[in-house]
Amino acid sequence: MNRAGYLKAAAVVLVLFAIGLVGYFAFSAAFPDGLERVMENNGVEEGEPFYTAPLNYGEDYWGALIAGMIGFALTFGLVYLYLKGMKARNKA
Repeated sequence: MNRAGYLKAAAVVLVLFAIGLVGYFAFSAAFPDGLERVMENNGVEEGEPFYTAPLNYGEDYWGALIAGMIGFALTFGLVYLYLKGMKARNKA
């Protein structure tokens, strides 16, 4: 497979991952995970967090979804620039 084929395959995988992540987030947000279920069953309340994130991701679905998409795009862009720089360095 040539380079264009690998790039298309990588793009398809990334898009499918992004779509799957949105679906997973929508499904998992409504149901408690294992720790939350044990806490509910034993009547334990969640305490105050010892650290808060510098940005507010929101409590609603759309706010968290947009924050996730921005984070995904930033991570993808940084990895792309890093790999592009490594390619240029290897040519020199």
